[in-house]
Amino acid sequence: MPLNSRTIRVETLSRVEGEGALHIHTQDGRLAEVQLEIYEPPRLFEAFLRGRPLEEVPDITARICGICPVAYQMTAVHALEAALGVRISPEIRRLRRLLYCGEWIESHALHMHLLHAPDFLGYESGIAMAADHPHEVNRGLRLKKHGNQLLEVLGGRAIHPINVAVGGFYRAPRREELAALIPDFEWGLQAAIDTTRWVAELKCPDFERAYDMVALVHPDEYAFNEGRVVSTTGRDVPVTEYEQIYEEVHVPHSTSLHSHTL
Repeated sequence: MPLNSRTIRVETLSRVEGEGALHIHTQDGRLAEVQLEIYEPPRLFEAFLRGRPLEEVPDITARICGICPVAYQMTAVHALEAALGVRISPEIRRLRRLLYCGEWIESHALHMHLLHAPDFLGYESGIAMAADHPHEVNRGLRLKKHGNQLLEVLGGRAIHPINVAVGGFYRAPRREELAALIPDFEWGLQAAIDTTRWVAELKCPDFERAYDMVALVHPDEYAFNEGRVVSTTGRDVPVTEYEQIYEEVHVPHSTSLHSHTL
């Protein structure tokens, strides 16, 4: 390897939801290539869902991830309802959105306080960071706990929920179950605001790059359960046309699929 070329290999990324490695290659003191390697084996859910009763699909797809099961579960149930022509009631829609919020609360609280913050603040782990920042770590753990509680009430359990069904839920939450969560989420609202202010003060390096950024967009709300696929380059299509403008491909260094514009 030439003297002016250098490769940095981080073979195990410990603060991600999953298993991965990072390879960074520089040439003449400039960044030449970065490869994020996801080396978890493929889960092959598409194959072993074939022939299963449709009632099993939401529960099976929830097993794809223990931290973000609702994302996979909602995707599956939406696809089944679209195929069957099932329309859900506004009440079911609101409860599903609330279920999804529970996942976002617990997942994002974990990420910000225990996975991301140690890197920004120079600690080897969240445990080490807790010695100097006990308030922030405890806040993150409590936020995650309350997100999990919401998943338990609406989803049946915090990890791999089992209450989502085609057309609705197997069991509706009781009023008193939801009311019992109100005091904790009143605290959680202020805790989320405090977290946002704290994260905004973290020092980030200046970095700009031209991306074709793609997101789900809804005209009336922050989209994560429904919407259209919109990009910064002007694309705006329904979710059903995603595969007509983007292609998912395998790359040699990772089991994770990469999306490319067709």
